[in-house]
Amino acid sequence: MNYQPIRNRIYHILEPHRKGDHLSRAFDLFLIILILLNTVAVMASTVESLHRQWHPQLYAFEIFSVAVFTLEYVARVWSATSAPQTASYRRAPYSKSWQQRLRYMFTPMALVDLAAILPFYLSMFIAFDLRILRLLRLTRLIKLGRYSRSVNLLYTVIRKELRVLAAAVSVLVIVMVLAATGMYYIEQRAQPEAFGSIPAALWWAINTLTTVGYGDVTPITPLGKIFSGAITILGVGIFALPAGILASRLSEQLRLRRDTFRKHVMEVIADGSLSPHELSRLNQLRETLGLDDDQANLLIDIAQEYSQQNLRSTPYSYCPHCGKSLPVRQEPDSHQG
Repeated sequence: MNYQPIRNRIYHILEPHRKGDHLSRAFDLFLIILILLNTVAVMASTVESLHRQWHPQLYAFEIFSVAVFTLEYVARVWSATSAPQTASYRRAPYSKSWQQRLRYMFTPMALVDLAAILPFYLSMFIAFDLRILRLLRLTRLIKLGRYSRSVNLLYTVIRKELRVLAAAVSVLVIVMVLAATGMYYIEQRAQPEAFGSIPAALWWAINTLTTVGYGDVTPITPLGKIFSGAITILGVGIFALPAGILASRLSEQLRLRRDTFRKHVMEVIADGSLSPHELSRLNQLRETLGLDDDQANLLIDIAQEYSQQNLRSTPYSYCPHCGKSLPVRQEPDSHQG
């Protein structure tokens, strides 16, 4: 029996819904609500009175949730062979179905899915601290990232800029250790209870560099105050590095996605018209790139006007960024003397 059509349908249901796929949308909403209810249940179980009163109901809900998440995980692994294959994926030695499924099982989101159910099964054989088990159950919140294009975009940026971010964090850690060491030597005699060691002074360094300033540990010597002020000013710039890198790369990634979509629109609409099939393809590309409807429709409208103007050979074109008319210099007629 050929299971490929069933497998393909299950894959499309499990993946974030495409426009017009009502079953996939309903399944996504069901999982999102279930994840949020699980979070509420974990929080409620930490209240002793609620835990005693509703323990049977909370445990039954946990079993139901684990059953749903287990079926989801098994279905995702089984349908992993229906995932669209990129060029790099096709070049990789994953031609067999079990190899493709094994490769999927080690992807970040598959590991999150596994972490959402594994603690429950391990607790049947291993004695877990209830607090640790509750903490592990909260990893189900990460599953919500699958249904957020913004989170997926952020994940893409972090993955591509991991080395740059690691360098920025390394600088931050070095400055933090140096600040703690300096304050230890300055304030150790005056406040041995607060700055008795470099690890103890590290708490002050973290508060100061992050500009939080709880005020529970403060320098009292003149040199310590001067050093503390310098570290505070330095911390404003140092801690802004990772945020600045992420903001810059997010903006660049959004621009690249818009440019990619604009390029495909110009190729599809070169004849001046847009068929329903072509529009469907563009909608799929828009969802893949994570662009909203307004951005995509604006780019399509601009491309249509641009293409029609070119077909009519009018002396105007349109800016692909803002849509304003731009004069085009006409070539002189070669037949004129």
